[in-house]
Amino acid sequence: MRQGEWINRLTDEDYQTTAAEEMARSRKLCFQLNQTQPGDPKAAQLLNQLFEGRLPQSSVILTPLQIDRAKTMTIGKNVFINHGLTCMSSGGITIEDGVMIGPEAALITANHDFKNLDILQFKPIHIKKGAWIGARSIILPGITVGEGAVVASGAVVTRDVPDKTVVGGSPARKIKTID
Repeated sequence: MRQGEWINRLTDEDYQTTAAEEMARSRKLCFQLNQTQPGDPKAAQLLNQLFEGRLPQSSVILTPLQIDRAKTMTIGKNVFINHGLTCMSSGGITIEDGVMIGPEAALITANHDFKNLDILQFKPIHIKKGAWIGARSIILPGITVGEGAVVASGAVVTRDVPDKTVVGGSPARKIKTID
């Protein structure tokens, strides 16, 4: 996908082939993962398939989860992702080392044109080292969450979050700087 450009999902060849195939693959594997009993060794195999061997062993992702394009995601070491994660990841998502993500968080890299819902735009999300993303937070397209930053539960992040900053609310606003 071309970052930041508007595309028509019905006529764009790249979206019709590459993206559609990857979405089908990721959704099928997420469905299988979500049907797997907790503690079943098959879950680790399915996660490995989903991320094509790129998920560090030190990182933990709990189910259920929904990821539409796992190939566009990079997850660092010692990451913990609680249950209920939703990733619309066509724009690319980078989660650096030591990040913690609470239950039912959503990382959304896609946006629609207001007048024509078939027109899409994708922008990456970058969550830097040691950041915390609270339960039911929503991170919108093009956002960078800084190193050691905290996004409070339920926040809707519409602007970049500086390093070592706590934000909360909808839209998210600075609450304080972490010393």
